[in-house]
Amino acid sequence: CLNMPSTTEKGNHGRNRILIIGGTGYLGKYMVQSSVSLGYPTYVFVRPTSLAPHSSKACVIQEFTNIGVHILQGFIDDHKSLVEAFKQVDIIISTLAVPQHNYQLNVIKAIQEVGNIKRFLPSEFGNDVDRVNALPPFQRVCDDKKKIRRAIEEAGIPHSFISANSFGAYFVDYILHPRQKPQPEEVVIYGDGMAKAVLNLEDDVAAFTIMVANDTRTLNKLVIYRPPRNIICQNELVTLWEKKTGTTLNRIFKQESEMIRLSE
Repeated sequence: CLNMPSTTEKGNHGRNRILIIGGTGYLGKYMVQSSVSLGYPTYVFVRPTSLAPHSSKACVIQEFTNIGVHILQGFIDDHKSLVEAFKQVDIIISTLAVPQHNYQLNVIKAIQEVGNIKRFLPSEFGNDVDRVNALPPFQRVCDDKKKIRRAIEEAGIPHSFISANSFGAYFVDYILHPRQKPQPEEVVIYGDGMAKAVLNLEDDVAAFTIMVANDTRTLNKLVIYRPPRNIICQNELVTLWEKKTGTTLNRIFKQESEMIRLSE
């Protein structure tokens, strides 16, 4: 599913310079690694405080520097530092976490000013927010993402929206706790455990995103990453884990009504 033809916007002789916003975060680190691995000049926008020796991000940034990543300093709410950073790149990919999604409105304003950005990919990577209805807490996240989409479209900014459904490693960790010692003897099943989901490995989501960002066919398009073999329900996932580990887990079913109550 990642074997997309090389239809880049600059051709083989000049690779697009890619800036990752949120590059030291969970998905951002995968995105940076993929961009470098695929041979693109890669930039990461970080707060100056992240470079301090005592910062939790310092080691990550040093690792980026070691593999040739360019570090650009600034604040997501500082228009001037955004503009200065954006003038140095061709493509911007945002991997900002949910609490920071609305800061992307600042990114949009800066992109409009510099006028040189060939593609902006906002922080999405989940469900297609224009097609889903969710429980109130998650619906608020979807509404914020829709607001960013509409702002990008209204500003006339070249873009791609990525729907990658669910992160495989994250949800395997959350549901099965594979690194917990001793291993849990029970697992919580949501609903009847038969609802299907698309679990895509984070490395693949990142590599796919970099390819989409550089493909002329995906300009101003929504791209859905949905490999058929990655579609699975929770019961199937637990059964696979039981076969792999040689164990049988006690399945605790959490009813739909209880999940709705907890979301209120």
